[in-house]
Amino acid sequence: MTDEPTTQPKAAPRPRRRHAAVPTGASTPPAPTPASAPTPASAPTPASAPTPVEFSRGAIGGIRAQDVHVRTGVVGGIAGEHASVEMGLVGGIAAREASVSQGVVRAVLAQEVRVEQSLVRIVVANRVQAGPTTAIAFVLARRVDGEAKILFDWRGALALAAVFGVLAAAFRVARR
Repeated sequence: MTDEPTTQPKAAPRPRRRHAAVPTGASTPPAPTPASAPTPASAPTPASAPTPVEFSRGAIGGIRAQDVHVRTGVVGGIAGEHASVEMGLVGGIAAREASVSQGVVRAVLAQEVRVEQSLVRIVVANRVQAGPTTAIAFVLARRVDGEAKILFDWRGALALAAVFGVLAAAFRVARR
């Protein structure tokens, strides 16, 4: 024997893997049906029915699903039919219906938008419903309902673009 401590050979480190977001309720497999029980063709099977994606307390680059619900999370982008954000930060939302409650969103592109107690930079929608204590920087919508503080609507954005164009042209002429 020697005075040196003996070391056991180290196992090779396992590579890290990314885990995909699992929709709520997808971890339990559906109960098997007896072979004698016929299944109607019109009824959707559990595998083919769209399940909502619920995401909370974390960060993810993007979510593309039918129904998306984010609670206290950070998401780069959301694409789907219905998108809902509660107390979260989102880079962009592209959906048919979008709802933001106590969150911060960079851009929303949707037909129907509901915003309550939130900060939104850009909203492009058919209809916007805004609650109190909501701030929206740019709104391009057919109809805006509610008590939101809107910095620029489509007319203000058009005027701002015209002023910016005149200033850019003046600087360009002054440089020559």
